[in-house]
Amino acid sequence: MVDGSVQISPEVRRRFRRLAWIYLIVATALLPWIVYLALTLPKRNLERHYRSTWVGFDTLLVVALAGAAYLAFRVDPRVQFPATTAATLLVVDAWFDVTTAGSRSDSFRAMILAVLVELPAAAFSLYVARRVSRRVIELAYLEHAARGQPPDDPGPVPVSR
Repeated sequence: MVDGSVQISPEVRRRFRRLAWIYLIVATALLPWIVYLALTLPKRNLERHYRSTWVGFDTLLVVALAGAAYLAFRVDPRVQFPATTAATLLVVDAWFDVTTAGSRSDSFRAMILAVLVELPAAAFSLYVARRVSRRVIELAYLEHAARGQPPDDPGPVPVSR
């Protein structure tokens, strides 16, 4: 620690940079998909605003992924928040794709996309969020130890019944 700031090792910076590129590439790759949806989805299905629902949803996903990329490029531990948001949106996307598919072939494609892309990407994002969260906690304990202070851990939280 120098001047009250935490020193970040070059290896951690490399990992964050790789993570940032992954999120940025995925967010960028989704942009043409959103344009495609905006041009090809029916304006109305059974729902009143079918096209805007999916375009808006995927736009939120891009914002979460781009936010994770931005914070990862900055080596900011708050990357765990957009990573968790992206994971949640990916699971919801997979669910709605599968459950709203119109035909058997659409259902099959939606399941393949969910199993091979969306759910693994969600799992990866949750893994990232958990790893970063654990590392932040470890660094907080190390900082307290370096100052000779006991950690601010009150111990296990009692569960009320």
